[in-house]
Amino acid sequence: MTASEVEALLRRYGFVMISQRGSHRKWCHPAQRLQVIVPLHRGRPLPIGTLHTILTGAEIPEDEWHA
Repeated sequence: MTASEVEALLRRYGFVMISQRGSHRKWCHPAQRLQVIVPLHRGRPLPIGTLHTILTGAEIPEDEWHA
């Protein structure tokens, strides 16, 4: 998944972008008090470890993002 695809998934789950510093965007879920950082890699797929950390930290079910 690219950063754009991850951000679209986060939006669908109620996350909002609260800040950006350089090439990293901070996303927060106001009701669940969750926070994740998404690095922007200009269309390249995110490394699998980074992707796993973001999506498990956001508590998004694996069936939404597992191939």
